[in-house]
Amino acid sequence: MKKMLIIIATVLLVLGFNYGASAWIYVPDQGDTGWESYTYTAGPGKFTGTAGFVVSNVIDDSNYPELLLDNLKGGGGTNLGFENGLTGYTLVGTSFANVSTSETAVNYNTYSPTAGDYLAVIQGLYTGVATSQFSNASGQAGTVGSILETAITLNSKGTFTFNWAFLGNDFSPWNDFALFYLKDQSGAIVFSEGLAQIGSPVPIPSSVLLLGSGLIGLLGLARKGKRRVG
Repeated sequence: MKKMLIIIATVLLVLGFNYGASAWIYVPDQGDTGWESYTYTAGPGKFTGTAGFVVSNVIDDSNYPELLLDNLKGGGGTNLGFENGLTGYTLVGTSFANVSTSETAVNYNTYSPTAGDYLAVIQGLYTGVATSQFSNASGQAGTVGSILETAITLNSKGTFTFNWAFLGNDFSPWNDFALFYLKDQSGAIVFSEGLAQIGSPVPIPSSVLLLGSGLIGLLGLARKGKRRVG
């Protein structure tokens, strides 16, 4: 019985890693997320490095997506609401971003700042930087887009929060996306998490569901058999 439980737990753990619930928010064709809030909590040690925000095209480089940012908190920055433009931020390569008092999606949803008078608009233009090192939840690699970075320092268990919205101006299967990452002082990405993408989540295959049901059934039979022997 103990061995059976270990086998079942191992299989379910593996399945959980491959098909677990995703933090990604999915939007329909030319859809947008509305304002969302994200919080990163540091580990037990102090973290000093770079926070990065990526918005990327997939497959092509047209109908560019946009990532809106506002109201950053924590990390030690001084221009967390973009009231002083992009001062304190770095655009990687040929990335493009600006600040605005509002932004309108292709479906005419209009976004106003969540704090102060300005928000940042990061646009995945075709003239942007290569983003092939990043992928969406479907495993599609980026093509071109924009990356905005800022230096942050977090004490033990410190938090870094920001408001964000994704404007997916394209159509599936061009599942453009946005994500957040952290780099350590050596420049290596030590954490990344998807924010949003165009498209729908990949359903759990029926074979996986059948396997899970079968394992549960075997566990029931094992218990029943043990009671009979006793």
